[in-house]
Amino acid sequence: MRRKSLLIGGLIVFFILISACGKKKMPVENEEEILLSVNGENLTLNDVVNRIPVGIESEDSIALFEDIVDTWVSERVLAQMAESKIPNMEEIERRVSSFRNRLIVKEYLRQMREGREIKVSDDSVRHFYELHKNEMLTEVPLVKGIYLKVSSSSEKLDEIRHHITNASEESIDKLENHYGREALQYDYFANVWVDWQTIADLIPYRFYDPDAFLQSTRDFETSYNGSTYLLHITDYLPGGSVPPFEYAQGKIRAIMEQIKISSYEDLLVESLVKKALKEGTLVRKSYDPITRKMISQHSKENKK
Repeated sequence: MRRKSLLIGGLIVFFILISACGKKKMPVENEEEILLSVNGENLTLNDVVNRIPVGIESEDSIALFEDIVDTWVSERVLAQMAESKIPNMEEIERRVSSFRNRLIVKEYLRQMREGREIKVSDDSVRHFYELHKNEMLTEVPLVKGIYLKVSSSSEKLDEIRHHITNASEESIDKLENHYGREALQYDYFANVWVDWQTIADLIPYRFYDPDAFLQSTRDFETSYNGSTYLLHITDYLPGGSVPPFEYAQGKIRAIMEQIKISSYEDLLVESLVKKALKEGTLVRKSYDPITRKMISQHSKENKK
């Protein structure tokens, strides 16, 4: 009852606004009207109203209003009481400080990564590939080929079908330069390995067993909703294969860049620790942060 009495002022304002607008958005005249104040921290009508979705039922709006204000009051009065009762507030402050430091460091590292250009040489990527290629087996088949989507009513469909099946240089030239306007979608990937699922997602057809399909099929056609989908496979690698270097190098480069970033961050921390030790802002007591070992009493006495 006491907690509800704390809310009566705010609820009265809210009920007046709700009754005036029904299910429409509340026409708030004074959005900065203070509903409650705890230790100088204010909860305004605008704070609450902004958290209530527009268009919900009046009863739901009232219930949500009560819950928002209820929670705000509960958190602050309980925190006020708990602060006077908890004997180890220093530990709470330490955790808050630690959390704050982690947020600061996380944001700094994020900005540093975005602004720092990491370069990995082609030789390094190739060397990594040769060492780890047998650990990078493909999960799905890889394919090379030609894909085209065209209107089923196109007068040039037969010619397009002939050229995509033939797939000679002359046919590709005609597909790209003479029938380009007919194509609703066109992708020539005969010179680059592509994840099979990327191509399959373009075609409204369920390929139950990709490996079995690709092993037995070089040309595929299906029609759906007024469009015809044509696919010509020029090369194929089954799932579980060692990925070709040209396919794997992008992922390898990303891995190596991440390794370099992590290495840089470790070196940065190490240099900052040494600097802090030298300046005296970080003091060794019973632990050496450089060697990561406890300092024996004998060593302490020798340092004295």
